[in-house]
Amino acid sequence: MKAPNPSPVSSSSFSFLTLLLWALSSTAAGLIGHYEAPQVTTPGFTSRHDSTTYANYQYHGCGNKYVNCETYCDICVYFHTRTECYATLFKETCYRPFVGGMESLNNTDWCNWNNVKRMYNTFTMCTEEIAECLLIPWPNRMVENEFVNIHSRFFPDCPNEALSDPPPSIVFALVMTPICLIPIMVVLVVLKTKNGDGSS
Repeated sequence: MKAPNPSPVSSSSFSFLTLLLWALSSTAAGLIGHYEAPQVTTPGFTSRHDSTTYANYQYHGCGNKYVNCETYCDICVYFHTRTECYATLFKETCYRPFVGGMESLNNTDWCNWNNVKRMYNTFTMCTEEIAECLLIPWPNRMVENEFVNIHSRFFPDCPNEALSDPPPSIVFALVMTPICLIPIMVVLVVLKTKNGDGSS
């Protein structure tokens, strides 16, 4: 007995989805390669969206803050849940281009913020854009976990100047200043009290 042939509809749907994901990842890779952030527009649809499209996407729960929202929501039709769709779009559109950009640098350049800040900011905005289009809270647990993984992979040995201790001389001065002021304040209070008693 022969196995049933896959239906042409499911095969073409899969091909269409693969093509869309490839196009999105290529676009994101181009953006990161040129150090550009995803394009942001003011809330509301642009002129190419008519009222019917607006009503359909509002009904299905699609955001309209970003230009790419319509594309993201069209892709999510092929997924069972928004979370599953978000995870796929996150990986293909944001994560892979960021990792590719980071790996194109020498690991000695990873700790230089000027070398990575545009890629890092583009990655962050990409994750936020997709979440807002799919009406998923941002930041969320998946994003937080991936940021932790990225930091442990690319930035584990980078010095964090914001959290480093000040030099010992500054710590000593900050500690000793109030300690030295206490006896002076006591002497001033005693002298003021004696002067007040003598005048009365």
